[in-house]
Formats: sequence, structure tokens, C-alpha cells
Amino acid sequence: MAPLLLRSLYLKVVAPIVALVLAAMAIVSYLAMTAMGEGVRVAAEQRARYGVAFTRSSVEDVEHAMLAKRAGSLQNLLERLGRSPDLDAIRILSPSGQVLYSSKRAEVGLMMPAHLPEGPVSGDADNATVVEKRLPGILHAGSPLYNHDRCTPCHEGSRRILAYVDVDISLSRQSAGMRSWDDLAARTALALFVLLGAGVVLTLGIVVVGPIRRLSARMKEVQRGDLDVAADHSGTAEIDQLVTGFNEMVARLRQARQAEEEAQRSRMARAEQLATLGEIAASLAHEIRNPLAGAKAAIDVLAGEEREAEPRRILRSVSEELSRVDGVVRQLLGFARPKAPVLGRVDLRPIINDVVTLSRPMTAAQGVALDVQCGPEPIEALADADMVRQVVLNLLLNAVQASEGISGATVSIAAILRGGQVVCSVRDQGPGIPADRAEAIFRPFTTTKARGTGLGLATSRRLVELQGGRLWLDNPGAPRACFVFTLPPFAGLADAEA
Repeated sequence: MAPLLLRSLYLKVVAPIVALVLAAMAIVSYLAMTAMGEGVRVAAEQRARYGVAFTRSSVEDVEHAMLAKRAGSLQNLLERLGRSPDLDAIRILSPSGQVLYSSKRAEVGLMMPAHLPEGPVSGDADNATVVEKRLPGILHAGSPLYNHDRCTPCHEGSRRILAYVDVDISLSRQSAGMRSWDDLAARTALALFVLLGAGVVLTLGIVVVGPIRRLSARMKEVQRGDLDVAADHSGTAEIDQLVTGFNEMVARLRQARQAEEEAQRSRMARAEQLATLGEIAASLAHEIRNPLAGAKAAIDVLAGEEREAEPRRILRSVSEELSRVDGVVRQLLGFARPKAPVLGRVDLRPIINDVVTLSRPMTAAQGVALDVQCGPEPIEALADADMVRQVVLNLLLNAVQASEGISGATVSIAAILRGGQVVCSVRDQGPGIPADRAEAIFRPFTTTKARGTGLGLATSRRLVELQGGRLWLDNPGAPRACFVFTLPPFAGLADAEA
């Protein structure tokens, strides 16, 4: 299941798309956070300016209240100012950090040295400096209250700074807005991701996966042997190319199966023809051969007793014709009912040499030379020696007859081990065989000779096929016809048994 999942088209297509979407969302989020950070910075600057302005205004209000000797109402003033939603607290601290007055009455008397400015405070009594500091959730701003000449009646003149005004600007609303924006951005991103994912999966299923699954279903029908199926086009150019190729492939398979069925029917008809021919041959052999042998014997006796030359010549001609008829009957029997081959280790070189030696007187009389091309190494086949000898002799006689009357004609016979097969070829010097008759010449009773029976090539092919080989015309339509037959090598027997 796991390998199937890893090979899933959904996973292979959706995963990269999801990765791209996540990368795009990350980039957008980064840019949005950068923009938000800039907005926060601008808001912080605005808050800081507000804090500075508020602090300076508060310092002036406090100074006015103290000059008017209304210190008692100073607490009320701070509490009133502290009601602002943007103000967390406003205090007046002593130089030591004790809270003298505060908008939060509970803080009065507490020590808050951390709210004092760090280091020496610059500026003078006429130009008070405001010190800003960011604290968690607040913006802290503070400014000193200087001892002016008008303050000396109430305060000793030795102290330069009388107190500090401490203002805490609340950042809660700003933080809440940022959190709301973050939540909204997260929900929007999640919804966008889900929507895009669902859209990609749905689109992929409709446009790609669905048509491919339908095509796969048609392929399974073809695997079950149904070649009448045809896949429907989906409207997508790329998948339609696959569908078109699939339909063309199925059409070719259908044509090939029809051709194979026709060939099978032809083979069955040929087998029936051969079976019928065997029955006819058996009947002919039974009805003809015995009377034929007796007639020939009688004629031979009469020819031996005849004293006059002309009757004796006629009787001998009749005997020769009876011998030819007997040969035709034997050929017919050999083709229709060949004996089962006795397979064994057969070297083609001595067989070819024997056939050539026996044929040289006949070929020399017809002016045809024989050329044997065999290497020094044995050419061993798993075959029947008598059948191989008959096939070589038939092909040699046909080649000699095709080369007869051609000056300097040579018939070549070659044997070699090639491609895991024993290959033997016989080439003549004749005009060749037309391409349209390359197969017809192997059918029984098909011949171009005036006195031929049309059984030589048919019998030869039958004998070669019985030994597990093939026989064919290698160069149809070309001069110098070359017949080739193959036989399994003898080593193949050892390989098969191993």
C-alpha cells in the first residue's frame, strides 16, 4: 500500500502544488509582517510623540498647580488625567523614586526607582527633557521638575531637581488590534489553504485523474482479451493524445488478432488438407505400388529377352517412366506421412560433403560447379541426419536445375553457427524467384519445372520444421536465389536438460 501511495498521481502533483502554495503564503506573510512591523514602528513613534506631548503638558500643569500652592488638589488632578483610556498611570516621583502623587491612589508612598530616568538628565529648567522607554505593554515617558527661582519660597534652593513626572502610556489597544489582525490573518491563511487544496484536488480529479482512471479501466478490459473497447476523449490535449494512441494500439492489436485467426484457420485448413492427402497417399500406395512393381519387373524381363533394338529401347523407356512414377508416389508418401525424426548429435560438414560428392557427376554433366563453404570447426546440430541429408540434397538439386545452361555457374553451399542457431544456405546462379511467389513455392504441387512434382520444397520445409527449424527464401525478387534453413544447435539439448 505504501509504494502505491508514493506512486499516486494525487501525491506527486498535489504535494508540489501544496509546497508552492505554502511558499507563496510564507512570502506573503513575511511581506505582511514586515508591513505590520513598519506600522507598529510608526504607531510606536506616534505613541511616543503623544507621550512626550502629554508629559510636557502634565509637567506644566503640575508646575502651575504647585506655583498656585494647590498641592492638595494635585492628587485630584492626576486622578482626573488618569481616566484617559490611553493612559495607564501618571505619577510624581521624588528624586529617590518614592511615589508622591499618582493617578492610582494605592501607589502613593511606594518606591519605584525603576521609573526614574537612567543616568544624568540633560536640559535645564527652561527646557525640560522628556525620557522615553518601552516597557512590556506600556510606553514609559518621564521628565524632571526643576527648581526655579519662583519655587524657592517653598523649596530649598540647593536642590536642582525637585521631582519627576512619570507617565505610562498604555499599549493595550494597540496590542489587542495587532492580536486581532494576527488571528484574522491566520484564519484567512488557513481558509485560503483549505480552499486552494480542495480546488487543486477537485480540479486534478476531474481534469487528470478521472480520465486516466477511465483509460486504465479500458486497458484492463484489453488485458482480459476484449479488443472491441475504445477510450473516450476527455478534452485535454495531452490526455487526448494518450487516448488516441491507446485507441490506435487497440485497433492494431485487433487487426493482428484477426490476421492471426485467419492464419490459424489457414493452418488448420492446411492440416486438414495434409491429413486428407495422407489418406489419399496411403490408398494410392496400396493400390499402385504393388501392381506398379510387378509391371516394372515384367517389363524389365521382357526388355532383357527382346533381341531387336527398337522394342528393347521402348521397353526400357517404359521401365524408366514406371520408376519415375514410383518415385513420385514415394515423394507423396514422404510428404504426407513423414516418419518421426530421430534427433541426435549431427555434424553438418560430413553430410554436406557426402551430398556434394554424390552429386558431382550429375552437376559436372550439366556444367555447374559446386562451392562448399564450411569452417574447420564442427557444426553440430540437434537433428535427424537422414532428414538433413534429404533437405540438403533437395535444395542442391533445385539450385543445379536453376543454374543449368548458365556459363560458369556455381552453386554455393555454406553452413555456420550464428545467433545460437545452425544456419545452412544454398545459393544458385539463376534469375531468382518473384517476391509474390516467395511463399507459394513451398505449397505442395507448386512448381515451375516441366517435369517437377512440386513436392521438393514443401517436403524440405516439412522435414526442417519437424526438427525444430525453419526454411525460407532469403532474397525474394532478387537474382541468385538463396534458400536458408536453420536447426537448433546440439548444445541446446544440454542447456534444456540443465
